[in-house]
Amino acid sequence: MSLSHPWLIIDLDDMRFGLDAMLVRESLWLPELTPVEEAPLYIAGMFSLRDQLIPVTDLNLRFGHPARPYSLNDQVVVLEYSQGLMGLVVSEVVEVVELSAEAIQAAPSFDGETHRPAHLITGETRVGDGIVTLLDTVQLATLQEDLTYQEHPVRRFCPEATAEQHAVFRARAKALRERIAEEEGAHLALAVIEMGGEYFGIELEAVQEFCEISHPCPIPCCPPHVLGSMSLRGNLLTLIDLHAALNLRNTTPTNGKVVVTRFGEELLGLAVDEVHDVVYLRMQELQAAPATLCEQRGVEIKGAAPYAGKMLVVLDLTALLTREEWIVNESV
Repeated sequence: MSLSHPWLIIDLDDMRFGLDAMLVRESLWLPELTPVEEAPLYIAGMFSLRDQLIPVTDLNLRFGHPARPYSLNDQVVVLEYSQGLMGLVVSEVVEVVELSAEAIQAAPSFDGETHRPAHLITGETRVGDGIVTLLDTVQLATLQEDLTYQEHPVRRFCPEATAEQHAVFRARAKALRERIAEEEGAHLALAVIEMGGEYFGIELEAVQEFCEISHPCPIPCCPPHVLGSMSLRGNLLTLIDLHAALNLRNTTPTNGKVVVTRFGEELLGLAVDEVHDVVYLRMQELQAAPATLCEQRGVEIKGAAPYAGKMLVVLDLTALLTREEWIVNESV
């Protein structure tokens, strides 16, 4: 019986790749990056994580593809190897899978092929219905002399971003600089979501994952806040609309994001417009929510804090989900 090995599956635009999960230290939302002089073209910049400077590779540029604008939904996978740490910009972190040696086929070779990035590929495999290209993670993380080196055409991080997006990138970088494990003082880890043009925070420990809304099916005899159900890798997920619960204008998303949480034995999906960020908020930064805000949005609010030029409202998710009027009367 062949031993299996864990691989982290990531998306890069429309391509799916695998990284050696044993070398993955963590993943986080893309922060603002500081450009690095005299670095290879594929180095997008660096950021500080717990006082350690981490260079970040743009995987698109590493493969010789044209540069593309970054988005707030991009992530950085931090790799740890013998020479230190290296970050990779990816579109999405998907899942960790166990693969046996028999499940991996050798990477195809082409006669006369001298394209340097081809040395980064170690094999191919199938995961679900798609083909995944497995990368040589150590080779990928190693800084090497770039034979086609040229000066960076842009010396400003993500020039296409709006002022509001730059504020979010900058806030992420600041939060990462302050994430020191030994630092005194309690922190509140929050997933930042957007609904109706407003920012809300949900405690990260209550979040299992994020996904896209996909073909929800209506459920008969349910209150209006229940949008229906959808399948998540074979599990039935009940979709809850928080817009009505928080007295927001009727912008119920049909193609938005889902925050997956578990309430008792039931798997719930909270339908939101967008998932923006993960932040670590100092408890002393959490302010009491104004009385008018509590009246507008209901009593299930733990507090509020400044975020990206607006107010981030921290929800008490447990209290919100146990509202008496939300209990479904199964007798028809």
